[in-house]
Amino acid sequence: MTAQINEERAVAQIVHQQVQGMLTKDLDLLDRVIASDAKFGHITGQVQSKAEWLQQIRLGRMRYFGSREVLFQVTIHGDQAQVVMRNELDARIYGFRNTWPLQSTVKLLKGAHGWQIVESRASMY
Repeated sequence: MTAQINEERAVAQIVHQQVQGMLTKDLDLLDRVIASDAKFGHITGQVQSKAEWLQQIRLGRMRYFGSREVLFQVTIHGDQAQVVMRNELDARIYGFRNTWPLQSTVKLLKGAHGWQIVESRASMY
């Protein structure tokens, strides 16, 4: 039981680091916690690669100001994990700023260097 709780904490830490990296525009942190082949599905249905998403942050086209966590659930099966979270995300996306009520499903894999995000899909709730 303790091992499972520790794994859940490790997964939660990675996802919280992603949110923190978004808010602080810490591209190095985001690069570490996200796998190189990760995909990001946005509320518009657009899917971006990690490189494309980080470029949008770098250019300021996606800017994140604040996040209030409403729900956070971790499920782990072996070396795969899924987090379902709801956040009220204050962001400016392509020039339009709003507080978005987002539900994200984040998938992670555990490799030799620990957990990394491999996929994230967002929708409105």
